Amino acid sequence: MPSNAVPAYWGKILESGSRGPDVALVQTWLNAARRRWPVIRPVAVDGRYGTGTATAVKTFQQLDGLRSDGAVGPVTWDALYAAAHPKPAAEDYPGIRLQQGSEGAAVLSAQQKLRALVPGLTADGRYGARTREAVRAFQTVEGLVPDGIIGPKTWTSLFGA
Repeated sequence: MPSNAVPAYWGKILESGSRGPDVALVQTWLNAARRRWPVIRPVAVDGRYGTGTATAVKTFQQLDGLRSDGAVGPVTWDALYAAAHPKPAAEDYPGIRLQQGSEGAAVLSAQQKLRALVPGLTADGRYGARTREAVRAFQTVEGLVPDGIIGPKTWTSLFGA
């Protein structure tokens, strides 16, 4: 995946009660979209889709002319990315660490990037033992602590951001 491409929508609607790195990524994009629309209230990047995130999504949807339901499906996903990235940018760190058990678009993007470096890795959006081992191998080569967790340093090294 090119580093300036929108991370692929992973197929799960994000809504109140959702959790994980994709929610944190949406929260990061919402905060970035505030440059264009300061009326969007800032949200904590914590990976939890609570009322603050839902309200910010609804506000964004209204401002962007989308159906304002507070849920992030494919149309809102792409619109949020575009609003947060008016110019092509490196892929955003999702705001929380990716580790075994994580799943979603951020994991899929990392797997696609790792697959070019670690042959045989399946890019399925699920951070399992093989992904952890691929991350550890990548970290070792890059001189990072080989803990198998994608934090900000590993993300930056992986995506060249």
